[in-house]
Amino acid sequence: MKYILFLCTDNYTRSITAEFCLRDYMQKHNLPLTVASAGFQADSDVSRFSDIHFKRMAELGIDTSTFTRTPFFEDMLDKYDVVVAMGREHQDYIKTQYNRSVPLFYEIYKNESQSVTVPPPDSAGTYLKSIERMVDEMYEAMPVLVRNLISLESDRKNLQSDRKNPQSDRIKLFNK
Repeated sequence: MKYILFLCTDNYTRSITAEFCLRDYMQKHNLPLTVASAGFQADSDVSRFSDIHFKRMAELGIDTSTFTRTPFFEDMLDKYDVVVAMGREHQDYIKTQYNRSVPLFYEIYKNESQSVTVPPPDSAGTYLKSIERMVDEMYEAMPVLVRNLISLESDRKNLQSDRKNPQSDRIKLFNK
């Protein structure tokens, strides 16, 4: 596994945060991975969105100076070794439009089938704290996420090896 893509709607909050948290982790641990993010509506108007996630990442020492929004294209499903959906709606879209399955962020991180959510703005500003907590959680999740991605890749390679060697299925059956 060398190429990882985080996928969300606008490619502004969730997928960007995951991308830059993983980039930071990779740099600190000298990991040879390529990470990116994309959105189905990466050309949408985000002027009403908060940039609190960028501020929180800066507080954590994460450099986001290379930030650009990237539109999702179908060929990305083949270009990246792992495409990670930030929400069920993204996972469902990929399944419906391209008949492909992609895991959710939380499926890889915690083995839980839940979306990373960003609450809508509220007059009290409590959504800002929720976004900061999302950044903190993603930042803290990176060691486990990377370990689980490596494990996922190992499992996938083993499955491919088993498909190439039909006798391995028989061996497994006899060794149960």
